[in-house]
Amino acid sequence: MGVILTLARCLEYCTAIAGYRQRLAALLGVSVGTINGFYREMEDSWWLKEITKKKGIRKGYFEMNMLSPLRAPLLYVFCRVAKPRQVVETGVAEGFSSSFILAALEKNGKGRLYSIDLPNQPGQELLGAASTGWLIPGQLSGRWHLTLGPSKEKLPPLLDELGSIDLFYHDSDHSYENMMFEFHAALPRLADGGFVVSDDITDNRAFGDFCAQTRCRYARFFKFGILQYRAP
Repeated sequence: MGVILTLARCLEYCTAIAGYRQRLAALLGVSVGTINGFYREMEDSWWLKEITKKKGIRKGYFEMNMLSPLRAPLLYVFCRVAKPRQVVETGVAEGFSSSFILAALEKNGKGRLYSIDLPNQPGQELLGAASTGWLIPGQLSGRWHLTLGPSKEKLPPLLDELGSIDLFYHDSDHSYENMMFEFHAALPRLADGGFVVSDDITDNRAFGDFCAQTRCRYARFFKFGILQYRAP
C-alpha cells in the first residue's frame, strides 16, 4: 500500500510540474522569461545557501520537500512578480516559507510580512524544537512582524489594523474549518487584484470550495493554490 501511495503521489507531482512556469506566467500576466529569471536569481542567492545549510535539506525536482520548485521557490517567484506591500501569513514554524517571502520583499525594496503563529509550548525546546522562525536570516528580519497566538483570535484584529492587504498566505492548521475561516477573513481586506495563497491544499476541499464560492481566477501547483481577487 505504501508503494502504491508513493507512486500515486509521484504521478500527481509529475503532472503538476509539467508546464508550471507557463501556468504561473499566465496567472500573473508576465512572460515565461520573467518567471525563469526570478528562479535563476534565487538559485544564486546568499540567503538560500544559508537556509539550506542551516536546515540540512537537499534541492531537487523529485525531493518533494519545501525546496521543490512548486513549494517555497514558487512563493518567492510569485512575490517577486506581484510585489505585494502588505503580506499576512498564518503559520510560521521554522520560518521556511517566511524566509522566501521576506527575501522577495527585500529584493523588491518594499513590503512587510505580518505573521501569526502559535507560541512554542512550555518544554518544547527539550524535545529539540527550535524557536519560531529560527531559519529566517537576520538580514531579512527587518521587514518581519510576528504575532503569537491562534489565528482565530489574532487574524481579525491584525487585518482590521492593516486595513488593506495585497497577499494572504495560509500555512497554519490545515483543517477544513480553519482554512475556510482564514480565507473568508482575509477576502474582504484584499486590495483589488490581491491574492490568497494556500499551502497543503490537497489536505481537504477547502481551497476548491473557496474558489467556487468566490468565482475568482485561480491555479493549482501541486500542494500550492493561488487565487486572485477582483473587486465586484
